[in-house]
Amino acid sequence: MYDIAIIGGGASGLAAACQTVGAVNKEGRPLSVIVIEKENRCGKKLLATGNGRCNLTNVDTDLSHYHGSVKEIAASVFEKTDDRVLQRFWQDLGIEYTQGDRGKLYPRSLQASSVLNALRRKMEKGGVIEKTGSRLTGLRRTKAGYYELSLLVEKKDPQEDKPGSGRTRGGKPSVKAVYEKEKLTAHTVLICMGGKASPQLGADGDGTRLARSLDMKVAPEYPAICRILIDSPYNKRLSGTKVTCPVTLWDQTDKAASAEGEVLFTDEGVSGPPILDLSRKTGQILRSRRKAFLTLDLCPEMNKGQLFAYFSQRFETLKDLSLEEALEGWLPKKMILPLLMTAGLDKSMVSGQMTGPLTGRLMDTVKAWTLTVSAIDSFKDAQVTVGGVTADQIGEDLMSPAWPGLFWCGEVLDLDGDCGGYNLRWATASGITAAQNAAAYLDTIGRPGKGAPRG
Repeated sequence: MYDIAIIGGGASGLAAACQTVGAVNKEGRPLSVIVIEKENRCGKKLLATGNGRCNLTNVDTDLSHYHGSVKEIAASVFEKTDDRVLQRFWQDLGIEYTQGDRGKLYPRSLQASSVLNALRRKMEKGGVIEKTGSRLTGLRRTKAGYYELSLLVEKKDPQEDKPGSGRTRGGKPSVKAVYEKEKLTAHTVLICMGGKASPQLGADGDGTRLARSLDMKVAPEYPAICRILIDSPYNKRLSGTKVTCPVTLWDQTDKAASAEGEVLFTDEGVSGPPILDLSRKTGQILRSRRKAFLTLDLCPEMNKGQLFAYFSQRFETLKDLSLEEALEGWLPKKMILPLLMTAGLDKSMVSGQMTGPLTGRLMDTVKAWTLTVSAIDSFKDAQVTVGGVTADQIGEDLMSPAWPGLFWCGEVLDLDGDCGGYNLRWATASGITAAQNAAAYLDTIGRPGKGAPRG
């Protein structure tokens, strides 16, 4: 019997596990804690965060960077586990901050691996048990008030080299995965199973499936912090082009949101920081079966009048050149033809033939180049999940009132943050908070037995 079983060895689960180190029960015995992870190692997704640099949090911690029904509960969590607490948590692990662009805070090493190593080192030295290759298949609260967990545990079964078996690799026995059913018990359980984003790193929606099996409400899930796909014949031509500009998202004819920064064109659409910021709202519009558009202002340093005057002078100076030639050096070369075609202009037209109305058409296109959205990227290429267990299913302590001793934290909840360290901040803070509250809960219940030994 464990005091605390943590399901999921991602950011929130590892933070929760580290928080339990040093905690004791009323009799002074260290809490027995186990982390159960279905992958063959903990922290796979953590290694990929911040392009491998691990964007821990952000200087700007305003709550407006968070979305979802759990937002008010998150405010309470961040009030108690504030940025000073979080910085001290990381410093105690040997991790110091360094600041990047847009207020992003990284480990000074700029290596996600150093963060994962620090977390696992704290757990190991503190006696927390890691049980990897173990998938939770069932959860039951007994009449005695503790939880029984059903697991499917991966085992390695070396097969002898047999002619024709197809199991040989260089004359050596191959390794075949086999699974065994196991059960374990715990007084409290922390669900830190993540969402659906990045399934190649282990995310598969197990957490919300578990919630539904317990008759808990789950907000619809869809990807965010991802590319926005564009319906355009010029996608492949534009692929690799970068431009820094303001981007506006339109919900049919209504302005829905805006962002600014470097936009990267890909072979299927657009990416880059402002696009990632707008992807959540874009998904929301599309899920409502409305049309979404993006407009790019490719010359934010000039208003329309200034740009019209500039174009008029440029085309007069370069009057013997084609439009395509006249715009080269002012716009990225790959972008010129799509813009001219959008404006209804012929690239071979001589610049000296540009009239006022034609110049006005080009000016309008440059100031508000409209891209028709076809979709947002899939969970495979998304960084975070929108949706999850809703706020009315948990208390401010992150415990489900209907399931005493069952706590929820991280991406499995209906809360997602903007790009820039906000989701890892939530994972860490909610993991710490859930662990603290689980330890406090243990002090309120009678616990027969001595508990499982720490590792």
